[in-house]
Order: sequence, then C-alpha cells, then structure tokens
Amino acid sequence: MENNLIYTKTITISDTQVDRFDRLKPAALLEITQEVAATHAEQLGAGRKTLDPRNLFWAIVRQSIEIRRLPRKGETIVVETWPAPATRTAFPRHIVAKTTAGEPLFQAAVLWLFMNRESRAMVLPGASGVDVPGIIRGMELPLPKGIPAKTFSREEHRTVRYSELDQNGHLNNTKYANWMEDLLPSQFHQKHSLSRLHICYMSEALEGQEITLCWEQEDRQLHLSASRQGTEGQQWVFTLRAEYAGE
Repeated sequence: MENNLIYTKTITISDTQVDRFDRLKPAALLEITQEVAATHAEQLGAGRKTLDPRNLFWAIVRQSIEIRRLPRKGETIVVETWPAPATRTAFPRHIVAKTTAGEPLFQAAVLWLFMNRESRAMVLPGASGVDVPGIIRGMELPLPKGIPAKTFSREEHRTVRYSELDQNGHLNNTKYANWMEDLLPSQFHQKHSLSRLHICYMSEALEGQEITLCWEQEDRQLHLSASRQGTEGQQWVFTLRAEYAGE
C-alpha cells in the first residue's frame, strides 16, 4: 500500500512554462504541483469522480515552497508527491522535484481541504466520508503556518478575469503567483530568481471582483496582503511572503 502513496511523474519543461529569462515560471511551478496532486488523488480514490457525488471539491488553504534552482526550458525533471496523514481540518501533501541526474530543484508542503460546492463552507476530513491515507518519509518541509494580513505602503488593484478562473469558479491558486511577479519589473527578475514562496489563501476571489494588493519590497523580500471590499467591510483574500536569490 505504501508504494501507492508515492506518485512520480517525469516532465520536460516546455516553452510556455518559462519566463522571458528561460526559467520555469512560479505559476507554472504551482501548476505542476497542483497537477501531480490531482492525478495522485484520483489514483487514491479521492478525485472528482469521488468528490462530485458528495458535492465536494479540493481547495488549497496554504502552501510553502523552497527552491534551490528553477529548471530551464528543455530540462527534464522528476516530480514526486505523497500525502501525509490528515489533520483534524486538512490534508497535507508534499512534493519534491529534482533533475534526472538527482540534483534537487524544489520542494513544497501544501495544505488541502474539502469545500462544499454549494455553500462554499469547509468540510472537515472526518465528516467528508472520504479517506485519504498518508505517510511520513522524514524528508518533508514543515507544514505551512498562517501569515497575518498587514497594510503596507504600496498599493495596486487587480480585477479577477474569466481566463484566471478554474473549474471551481474562483481565481486559480497558480494565478496568485502571476499577480506577485507582475509587481516587480523585468530588471529585477533578470538578476533575481524566486527562492522561497509562502502563500495563505483566506477567501475565494471570484470573477469580476476587484482585489487590492497591498505590498512592500525589502531588498530581496516581497510581502503582500490582498483584500476586497464587501458588504461587511474589508475582507482579506490572501497573504504571501516571497524571497528572491541573486542570479
């Protein structure tokens, strides 16, 4: 059974997955982690075929990523993922990626949870009727903790567009990385590469909603809190912290 709890996929980085400097885009990195997680969940009997009749869907609440090096166009990488034992509220999942020669590239820890498709309320693992076994291999990153929302000096506004939505009807988690990267100019990206990323998703961002991005950059660190105005005032959407390394 333990062999079934580890899923491996070999991927060759394509033209559409890299940025103008030939490195894997952070959004594409998140797409890779999302796709291997979804494929493995399906194999474990916790995919859409199982969740749809229960009116459930998977959603990410937190994720942290440590990057040693972003692979470049044409490189072939080996991605490995496995679920850790469920907590009371969520399903942790871990991902590691390396080259075919064994060079470590990046590692991620992600907290997934179930949401009700109609009410959009969280459904606890014990009440879901879906069992996802997990293992601990001793090589995992710590599970990501929350990042308090703060008000920073710089501000920008983004509107959620149709092309950014996923099958669940909200801004896909991978698009947050694009919003983050767009805050910094090409001159910065040319000399710096993402080395750490920690995102906390606090509420859904839906089509047509205007999101206020409140942020600051301190040398190679980026701090970002995002919110929107609702009927009850300001509502936080997500927070993130990113670190970049010099090229």
